[in-house]
Amino acid sequence: MSLHSPALLVATTSMQDERFKRTVILIIEHTDKGSLGVIINKPLPISLQTIAKESGLPCELTPEAMAYYGGPVEPQRGMVIVKGGLPMPEDTVLDFTHFVSTRKDLLEILMDDVTQQFRLFLGYAGWGPGQLDFEIAEGTWVIRPLVSEWLLSTTPASLWEAVLAAELR
Repeated sequence: MSLHSPALLVATTSMQDERFKRTVILIIEHTDKGSLGVIINKPLPISLQTIAKESGLPCELTPEAMAYYGGPVEPQRGMVIVKGGLPMPEDTVLDFTHFVSTRKDLLEILMDDVTQQFRLFLGYAGWGPGQLDFEIAEGTWVIRPLVSEWLLSTTPASLWEAVLAAELR
């Protein structure tokens, strides 16, 4: 299976880089210029309430709503996966129900509405031209099709095993 975005990238047991062991990455962009994604199964020990307070944003979310580690690149940069709603032209549509955005105005709206379904990721994973294709060819990663239910999984600790074991469709 060749990589076309959006897709899921799953670290194999041969992954040596501690930052990526047992990770599931949503690949948002994969072109001849490089690749960009976010790790979707690594919650951080920081609540969205804390982030909102430090950023001066309104927040109606519960203390249990956590930010996620998106990857080692630009950890101060936030990205959200949103279920539902209408994406803007600058957002990236993933499937019929989800999109990715880096818009701060959208984050403000999401954090002030408990009915919204979204996840905030801090940082991202990035690869230079051809780098990810090489890593896939050497067996460090396997590709899985995008499954909507996995994007905002309520059981991130077991997501790696589930996605790695999933049958290719």
